[in-house]
Parts: sequence; C-alpha cells; structure tokens
Amino acid sequence: MPEITLADEFGRAIAATIRACDVRSVIEVGSWDGTGSTTVILQALEPAPDKQLTCIEANPERHAALSRLVASRPWVTTVCSRSVSRAKMTPRSFADVWHSPHNRLGYPEEQVRQWWNTQTDGPGHFETLTSETWDAALIDGCEFSGWDDYRLLRDRVRVLMLDDVFRAYKCSHAHDDLRRQWGWQCIWSSSFCRNGASIWVKQ
Repeated sequence: MPEITLADEFGRAIAATIRACDVRSVIEVGSWDGTGSTTVILQALEPAPDKQLTCIEANPERHAALSRLVASRPWVTTVCSRSVSRAKMTPRSFADVWHSPHNRLGYPEEQVRQWWNTQTDGPGHFETLTSETWDAALIDGCEFSGWDDYRLLRDRVRVLMLDDVFRAYKCSHAHDDLRRQWGWQCIWSSSFCRNGASIWVKQ
C-alpha cells in the first residue's frame, strides 16, 4: 500500500481537518520514513503557533530516515519504538486475528500469518505515557495493534484519523467502536480510498 500523500483523498482530508479543527499537536503512529503522511501533517501544521508533532516508527532504518527529514524542525519529536509491545496487544495469537469479527483483510491466511510471525518485538511507547495529550492522532502503524493504539489514545485526543478501516484488521475495530461512542462524529470517510479510512471529531 502506497504511503499517504496529498495526491490521495485521505491525505487531503487529513490536511483539511488539521486546518479546520485548529489542530496544533499531533501524534502519528506509523511514520515510516517521513515522506508520506508525516509530510502531509508537517505542511498542514507549519503555519500553526505552538505546533507539536510526535512521530512513532518502530523500524530503525525508517526511523533514521525520518529523523533526518525532520531534523530542521525542533517542534517535531521522533520515537523509535513500537507503539504497543507484543505482550500488551489485545490479540494474543494469530488465531485471535484471523478469526476476529473485525478481520476484513483480503490477503491469504498464510501471508497474514507471516506478517504476524515477523513482527518486531520490544517495549511499547504508549505504555510509558502519563498525562500526555494531543489535539489529534493518526493511527497507521502495525496491522495488529490498531485497536490498542486507539484504546490508549482515544481519551488523549479530540480528533482521530484512522487508516485501514474497511478492508483490513488494523483499525476496523476502532472504526466500529467509534460508531457506537456517544460524543464522536465521523466528519470524513471513504471505502474507496486505500483500504478505507475515516476521520472522527469529539463533540
């Protein structure tokens, strides 16, 4: 799946939401090398006063590239870590993912099993949080930790931007949960863009 950019509908919706909702601080889960959604967020936040972007990227090589890209912006913090450790993830086994009612992946079982088996391990950054809050969160990290990313961030933000909600496992549970949550409104959603994406605002 290509990275999120202003060339796709979700990237443009992210930028528009940041401007319309006066977002000044964002936590991004799954930044890759910074050339995708990170760049969209950087450009949208640039005019804002007191801006802050926190980028979470677990892969050391991609994190190194990300760090180089944002080095000239002191308002950006990068973290080389998983968001949630494997020990703290809700799915405890591949079977928990594959047989979940929230599994909407269109890939062969053995391919998804390989993704599960080759996950990196290590501490989870969100397990160290205390009172930190942000205006918005973009959740687009590990395929198997999207629910836990959402669970740990929902009460710390007022805008949630979810990738991979309709034809994936990653954020499908989070999207379904927000539909039942009083006080959250979906302001943008597309089942045609990428594997589906949605943006929610706390009312």
